Amino acid sequence: MQNIKTDLTVGACIFFDNKILLVFHTKLNKWLFPGGHIEPNETPDTAIVREVKEETGLDFIFSDFGMKKTEDVIRRLAIPFNANLHSVGDHNHYCMYYLGTVQTSEFLKNEESRDIRWFDRENIEELKNIPENVREMALFALKQAE
Repeated sequence: MQNIKTDLTVGACIFFDNKILLVFHTKLNKWLFPGGHIEPNETPDTAIVREVKEETGLDFIFSDFGMKKTEDVIRRLAIPFNANLHSVGDHNHYCMYYLGTVQTSEFLKNEESRDIRWFDRENIEELKNIPENVREMALFALKQAE
């Protein structure tokens, strides 16, 4: 069995005003959630806040922090609502997906993305070039936001 490299990554399922934010990834040619690789010595929480800011200019607000902090815990970390292993061609990504919102719908675009848009339920159901698992997570998030 061939040993395939696996990178740790994060994705942000961002909802605002009954819509989900997706980016059209230039390299992968697909609609995806904002996100990316976790850097060395970085927690997934820190990584997703950084990635969302870099890719959209938005400040990500987590939906779930789980149990309260106790004295033996340095910092509470957000709880992913989903995780999976998927191929990106030459290697795999173990991705933790976080649910959250933002204060404004006004985003900025960077060179990693060909396009960024807010999508409602109907748009997501009909969207082309979106991985099925991303579609399912987006529809799940919209249902949670209702």
